[in-house]
Amino acid sequence: MEANPDKGPADLPACALEYIDRVVRAIRWRKRVRAEVHEELTAHFEDDLRDCGDAGQREARARELIEQFGDAKLLAALCRRAKKRCRPLWQKALLRTTQSLGLFVLYLVICSLPLYFGEAMVRVNYVEWLNDRWRPAQAEVENAKRYYDEAARLYVAPPDVLQKKRSNRADAAGGWFPDHNDAEMGLLARWLADNESAFERLRQGAKTLHYWPKYEIEQADLGDPNFLTEAMAELAGYRKVVQALRENVAYQASRGDLDKALDDCLAAWAFGRHMQGKGLLNEQLVGIAIEAVGCHSVPVILHRCEVPPTMLERIHKRLRVLVDPCRPAVHLDGEKVFWRDRIQRTFTDDGQGGGHALPKGMPYAAGTWLDNLLGVLVFDYPDRRDAEAMVEQYFEQMEGTLSRTPYGDGSPGDPEMPSLRAAPNALLALVEPAHQRVGQLVWRMKTDELATLTIVAVLRYAAELSDYPETLDKLVQAGYLDSVPDDPFGAGPLSYRRTDEGFLLYSWGQNLTDDGGVQGLGQDGTPRLWADNGDWVFWPVSRDDK
Repeated sequence: MEANPDKGPADLPACALEYIDRVVRAIRWRKRVRAEVHEELTAHFEDDLRDCGDAGQREARARELIEQFGDAKLLAALCRRAKKRCRPLWQKALLRTTQSLGLFVLYLVICSLPLYFGEAMVRVNYVEWLNDRWRPAQAEVENAKRYYDEAARLYVAPPDVLQKKRSNRADAAGGWFPDHNDAEMGLLARWLADNESAFERLRQGAKTLHYWPKYEIEQADLGDPNFLTEAMAELAGYRKVVQALRENVAYQASRGDLDKALDDCLAAWAFGRHMQGKGLLNEQLVGIAIEAVGCHSVPVILHRCEVPPTMLERIHKRLRVLVDPCRPAVHLDGEKVFWRDRIQRTFTDDGQGGGHALPKGMPYAAGTWLDNLLGVLVFDYPDRRDAEAMVEQYFEQMEGTLSRTPYGDGSPGDPEMPSLRAAPNALLALVEPAHQRVGQLVWRMKTDELATLTIVAVLRYAAELSDYPETLDKLVQAGYLDSVPDDPFGAGPLSYRRTDEGFLLYSWGQNLTDDGGVQGLGQDGTPRLWADNGDWVFWPVSRDDK
């Protein structure tokens, strides 16, 4: 510090410096605040001591000031309080918000502590439950699954050139290999011959009366990713064999071997039927896809080939056994036990059916996440009984939804399936759209079944009576159908009328509106059987149907 040439040296006396240091140390706060107080006190002493002529006067005046300031600790407390009151408003708001948030988090931690007390008790092995659920009571009954597993193991992948051709063709059974040259047809014949043993196993399985899923894995936790990976691994093999069988159907039909081609269609149909209504939902959906291969290939062959009346009669009789519009194509027990297994692994068990959620059980608790959070804040924890009741109620409602036709109450123009009630928790809300989609697929499959049976009945009627029936009622009167087939997507039966070329058979389709038999178009502008717009025309068959 520079000296004042007129008023004497500007250095503060030692007593003043010592006093200032004691005040600053007593503040015990932020370094920046201590520096500000040090600067302000130093400036105050300097200003007051400038008029003192010599060191003695400066020393005496400094002591007077120290006496006026009083106790250093008291002055430090006053300075600290003053600094706090001088904070900007935004700093005060931020501080109060942070403090409140911290208190809330602390309270939440305290409220959450009971969630960590107790442990889950696994009382039921649901993998064993699934294995026993659909097993017939007779121990000696043969399971068709072993034939399907053997078929998947015996499957031979196609050569690369054929694989590319398959990916470029929309419908092998309908296309009759238009883009294959002679060399590629030779490759196709050899590849199909290599898979004949796989096809034979599949045919044996289709002829077997009983089928039930088996999960031969050690993992007992249905929620473990390894369980689904192992359980679903065989499904890819099933689909590959059926896709190859579809190629075989087309190859046989192109060579005029219609008897074998139609038999293989019905084998794929029976294979898919075996997998429906049993096991996990993914397996049942694969069964629906497999049945679709056989179901839709039958009209394609009938449309492209001259089928003898005796063959029509044989196929018609077999289809009347296969097609049952009242059967439940999807069973949700496999889905329901997944939730039961998660609940038993994420809730405590008091031995009386009750218990509270553990931290991992919160997503499976009944109610919304907000309701459950508010419950935790008042020490009201999610209850196991409520969670199990929620699952039962949801799947009971879902079963009811699947049993209703898409047309529902007969409101035309409404493209939506009958809707489920709002799902009672976040996870069920996520799977609800997928479950509604399952309902659409089930009714689409049943519509395809009824249409295929009706097509065969009409063609047999025409072959035996030399004319197409005027209405579907004529088929019932003549004994070709047990009843007029209802259109699940329409207000009455499947739409039928005679035409100059033969007949027209269609469903109102996804838009639930009668468009007069105008087939819907896909995104590429070509006719598409399952388009969201227009009608679903089953006969005549379009080359681009799929």
